[in-house]
Amino acid sequence: MLSLSMSISKSKNLERKLNNIAQEATHELNNVCGSSLWESLGFTFFDQLEDPDKIAKANFYYGQLQIINEIKFFI
Repeated sequence: MLSLSMSISKSKNLERKLNNIAQEATHELNNVCGSSLWESLGFTFFDQLEDPDKIAKANFYYGQLQIINEIKFFI
């Protein structure tokens, strides 16, 4: 029983950490894109950005969000 409760605890801690990373990535994407419009359009919104550095940063953080969503699916 102790092992099960430790697993649940570890799972909850992982979920909290993933949520924190997702919030940071979302915040950065909002800053790079100037709005939260990217949330409804996805990565195609990044093609509208003129600065190649902003496009790269947006793709990086969007990729982080995708990975987080995949990990959350399995926990």
